Amino acid sequence: MNGTVSTSNKPSIGSRLDPGDRMRGIGCTIAFLLLFPNMSSVTPAYANSTFQPQISKAVDYLTKRFNPTIDLIYESDDPGKHWLTAEFKNFKWLYSQTYWLYSDNLFAAYALEPFRPDLSVRIRSALRRYRIPPSDLFEVVMGDQIPMIRNAVDYMVESSSEHVVMARRHDSLVVSYGLYADLICYRVLQFFLQGRTREAYRSFHQAISLWSGKGLDDWSFTMVDGFYSNQKLALLLYTSRILMMSFAAFNDVENHLWSMQRSDGGLAALSNGEGMPMGSPNTETTALALLIYNESLIRSVRSKALLRDGLFSSFGISLLLFVTIVSFFVCRRTRSRRLHA
Repeated sequence: MNGTVSTSNKPSIGSRLDPGDRMRGIGCTIAFLLLFPNMSSVTPAYANSTFQPQISKAVDYLTKRFNPTIDLIYESDDPGKHWLTAEFKNFKWLYSQTYWLYSDNLFAAYALEPFRPDLSVRIRSALRRYRIPPSDLFEVVMGDQIPMIRNAVDYMVESSSEHVVMARRHDSLVVSYGLYADLICYRVLQFFLQGRTREAYRSFHQAISLWSGKGLDDWSFTMVDGFYSNQKLALLLYTSRILMMSFAAFNDVENHLWSMQRSDGGLAALSNGEGMPMGSPNTETTALALLIYNESLIRSVRSKALLRDGLFSSFGISLLLFVTIVSFFVCRRTRSRRLHA
């Protein structure tokens, strides 16, 4: 002995592992990949986003319009006559006195979840307090199943001299149809959550094809008023993230969406034919823009869809079962050899 220790026969870390342990490790790895196939690709968008200043301003916009008396956020600061006067004969409230349960505050509750969880909790409590049936549409954004999509009906839930609480529910007898970008995105999410992945991807490609570089050229723009609705851009980006399906113009759409932000932090609801912001910001558009960065919500919606779309399909279950059985028998065989050694 010369005082040195030879390492030529020193077992490597891998060779010191029990074969059964190695197989169990492999089994666990495969099982993890089956259960969480996209976990490695998920990153906290807010922390890495180049839009962090804009996001902070948008959060501040919603926060400042929160009414602590009724725990809801009002629609907009637009000083003009409310469009609901055309629907309700005696409608007398301003935009700043109008509070929508669906969709504004439903979206806002989840939009604020990563940034102002205290307000998120209060808004959700308020939504439950009114005991209004679901909208049968907007809940799909949060990963809930919805029925066949129908046209909207607006309901007056509560009113006083100072405010009015409204709810938009898609419970009309008329089934919704048409080349409307938001309708397509809602239907994409519906298909995805039902496990109809191919239909979801096919419809999403249709939505992407509407992007003109200035907005989404759907029927609302081409046949109704010639204005772009910016909430549809946010919904398109959010849907893309849910589907884990990026597209070539994603960054362009995201940049264009945030170019709609006004000095008060809110995003303008509309843009003109040249893609320039017009009119006042509103809660719906601003909240939908923030939803793009709610990583927890996105993971939750994805997991609900994956559970239905082959994650626990017969193939997935069979493969997981096979790995478990192989691990078990290899472990038993190894232990048996040790006992007889």
